Amino acid sequence: MNAYLEERRYRIAVWIVIASEALLFAGLFALYANYRTEYPHAFGEGVQEDIQWMGGANTFILLTSSFMIAYAIHLMRHGRAAIASWLLIGVIVCGGAFLVLKLAEWGQHAHEGIVPGIGYYTGTFHGRGTVLFFTLYYLMTGLHALHVIAGMFLVTWVFLRVRARTITPERHMALELVALYWHFVDVVWVFLWPMFYLMRV
Repeated sequence: MNAYLEERRYRIAVWIVIASEALLFAGLFALYANYRTEYPHAFGEGVQEDIQWMGGANTFILLTSSFMIAYAIHLMRHGRAAIASWLLIGVIVCGGAFLVLKLAEWGQHAHEGIVPGIGYYTGTFHGRGTVLFFTLYYLMTGLHALHVIAGMFLVTWVFLRVRARTITPERHMALELVALYWHFVDVVWVFLWPMFYLMRV
């Protein structure tokens, strides 16, 4: 019974963390929606400035990583810890690839003079709407990238525990909770992707 109560407390704690993070992003989504309604043309032009193939590639990478960590749980439940650990390495690699592409995109924007805030000075469309779009773009994708980094640390932690055999087919709650957080981070990106890469009108 004590083990059950402890597991329940951990699950509740993780859900509280995810709920608080979801509220944070919900507020930013609402802010984006408000400004997009106010400056539809500027936001549409801003979307066209973003590098669509990078956004699509990053979406594929994160969805692949979600499949990997879900399958790692499946394998762990069936006693195949060694293969599960390799899938966790794959998740970490996917997270790193996502960050590399995101940094490359930010670097390309900076090279073109597309930066957040009042420093924005080039691009297809000018004005307050464009400044707001790219300020939100850097803020929201940057905040998401920080969550990816946090998720990579957590996946590394459970990977080490799997290798040390402190996570087993009988006791793998930590892996499940880390996977839950990783899925949350991926879901946030699924919302960010159309907002900054697809919604041109």
